[in-house]
Amino acid sequence: MREATERPRQHDDRGSAGVEAAIAVTSLLLVGFFIIGAIRVVGSGGDVDAAARSAARAAAAEYDQGSASAAAEVVAAQTLAARGVACQNLGVTLDGDLSPGSVVVVEVTCNVSLADVVLAGFPGSRTVSGRGVEQVDLVRGGQR
Repeated sequence: MREATERPRQHDDRGSAGVEAAIAVTSLLLVGFFIIGAIRVVGSGGDVDAAARSAARAAAAEYDQGSASAAAEVVAAQTLAARGVACQNLGVTLDGDLSPGSVVVVEVTCNVSLADVVLAGFPGSRTVSGRGVEQVDLVRGGQR
C-alpha cells in the first residue's frame, strides 16, 4: 500500500507525437485516395460520354446497319484507349435509322476498375455509361 505522503506518479506524454503523426498520415492518405477515386469516376464518365458521341458520328457516316455498328464499336474503343480508360467490359449499342435526316443513338457502357482506390471506400469497379446522338446528313454524297 501507498503511504499518504507519497505523491501519485504523473504520466508523461513521451511517444504521443509519434502516434499522432501516424494517425494524421493515415487520415491524409485516406483523403487522398478518396479524391483520386472521385476524380477517376468523374473523369471516366466524361471519357465514356465523349466516346459515345464519337461513335455516334462514325455510325451516322455509314450507309448500312452492320457497317455503322462496326464503326461505332471501333471508334468507341479507340477513343477510350486514347483517353487512357481501360474498360473491363465495353458495350456499344446502336439504335436508329440510317436514312437521311434520321437520328442515330449510340450507348456506350464501360466497367471501370477502381481496385487501386478501394481503401477509400470505393467499390472494386463501377459501370459508367454514355450516350451519343447524331443526325444523319440530309444530303449525302454518293449513295451506295
